[in-house]
Amino acid sequence: MIFVKSLAVLLGLIVLLQAWIRLAPLPRARLTARPGPMEPGVHPMTGGVKIVRPLAELPPGALDRLAAIAAATPRTMKLGDDPLAFVTRSKLWGFPDIALIWSDGEHLHLHSHLVFGKGDMGVNAARAARWFEALERGEG
Repeated sequence: MIFVKSLAVLLGLIVLLQAWIRLAPLPRARLTARPGPMEPGVHPMTGGVKIVRPLAELPPGALDRLAAIAAATPRTMKLGDDPLAFVTRSKLWGFPDIALIWSDGEHLHLHSHLVFGKGDMGVNAARAARWFEALERGEG
């Protein structure tokens, strides 16, 4: 009997945690930020990555094409336009990752970072790399 009650409490806590992860509001300030670094390169960070590429090295219309690639990613939804903001949720738990895409006229910027926690096991860097690979293949 104690086992059944304990199991019920545990399942209840899991359901509440799942609901909180999926329904908690995203930090609005993170959807309009343009975080650094600003110099070209791949800049790994705890919980995400910032990639800055010179527009001269990218195909024409790179910003719009990268946005189309991001929007076509499973479990991804566009949330804003300045900068372009997307949220991608993990398959199992629905943890949100925010990706911001913008151009400063000289460089294309992509900042992808988790919302909850500290480490993302390289998920954001891998997704960002796939998006740039798709862009360079002419997708989008």
